[in-house]
Order: sequence, then C-alpha cells, then structure tokens
Amino acid sequence: MDEDIDTLVRRVDEDRWLASRFAPAQVRARLTAIYAVNYEIARTAEIVREAGIGHIRLAWWREALQEIAQGAAPRAHPVLEAYAAAASGVSLPAAAWDAMIEARELDLEAAPFASWADVDAYLDATAGNVMRLALAACGAPREERGLVEPAARAWGYVGLLRAQPAWKARGREILPLENGSVEKMMARADQAHLAARAMTVTSVAFPAFGYVALAPVYLRGLRRGQISEPLFSRQLRLVAAAATGRI
Repeated sequence: MDEDIDTLVRRVDEDRWLASRFAPAQVRARLTAIYAVNYEIARTAEIVREAGIGHIRLAWWREALQEIAQGAAPRAHPVLEAYAAAASGVSLPAAAWDAMIEARELDLEAAPFASWADVDAYLDATAGNVMRLALAACGAPREERGLVEPAARAWGYVGLLRAQPAWKARGREILPLENGSVEKMMARADQAHLAARAMTVTSVAFPAFGYVALAPVYLRGLRRGQISEPLFSRQLRLVAAAATGRI
C-alpha cells in the first residue's frame, strides 16, 4: 500500500476522518485503523465479480481479526498491522467485527432488502458496530452506547441513499421494493437523526459519533439531487456540533 493509513482513511472515509481529528493523537490512530479495516471489509462487493470470491475474502478478514483478538501477530497486510498496533493495550469488542462481516455478506446478494426491519438490522451490524468499536477506542463510558442505534440508522440511511447510484450501476436495487422507498428512507433518516440529536455527546465520545452531525447536511443535498457536500461546510458543522455536544 503506497499511502499510510491516515491518508487512506482521509481519502476513502473523509467524514469519519474529520470527526477523528477531535480526539487525542493516540485515539486518532486507533480510530483511523478501525476505519481502514472497515473500508477493506465494506468494499468487498465492489471489487469481486463472484459472490463466492467475496465470501472467501470476508472469511479471510474474519479469521485475521480473530487472530489479532487472540494475541497472534497480524497477517502481512498494512491495514491489519496498523490495527494490531492500535488495538494493543485497549479492549476492543472483537465480536463487533464478526457481526459486521456476517452482515456484509448481504452485499454479495442480488436481492434488495425485504423489509425496513432488515435494513435496520443491517445498519446496526455495520454502521452500529463501527461506532461501538470507535467508542471503545475512545474510552467512552458505557452510557454513551445508548446513542449507537439512532446514530447508526441516521448515518446508515444516508449512506445507503448516497450509494444508491453506484449500486444501480452494478445492476442492483438495495432499497425495499415498494412505492416511495427513497422518500421513506429519507424520512426514517430524519427521524433517527432527531432521536440521536436529543442526546448529548461528551467530548470523549464525540470523535466516535461526530460525523453523524453531517447526516442532515447530506439529506438536504440528496433532496436537491446531489450526493456530496463542500469540505468547508462539513468542517463548520462538525465544529458547531463539538461545541454543543449535539450531533
């Protein structure tokens, strides 16, 4: 890999990277390592042509992360090496990776989600477990973890909506097949964000959650037909959210 882990995460997951800047240097290293592993797992469906190959790749990541959790040396992969170094001396929930990888197997299927309950379960296992790992990396108190469900849904709904053009280009519809599914997902994202915003985020936990403050920014853009937002406006939103503790 020609770029370091921090540079990689800034390129592929800039919003989480921006929120991680509010953490001390050691915590930032943990967060970027977690996000780099998440990126490698999440992009499986994008880089394989056959579902069987995708399942093999996901199994490789599952086994590699389990080995690190058991104290073994990491496999020869720069992201795993960075994660092993970052995870040393801190208790990260290894089961979160297993649940996330199991959910990512759904990305390899051609069928859309059958129901909104299935979407919610997928988001809790993917976006939610990224947040659980990040919270542990930040050393946040357990009380903060009650924010995970609404925050994961708010961010996850927005992510699915923004990714929809890419999925369609690969010939797949991911939203439940019903009239007005896009509008319903936007409404569910709004509701989830309001629930998350009703809770106060401590400065310790903010780097693990802060990027969720950008969900309404993206939703406004999506309603205008755009999937990206200027960096400066996102930075301002994050600074305001960090100052108030409201995402």
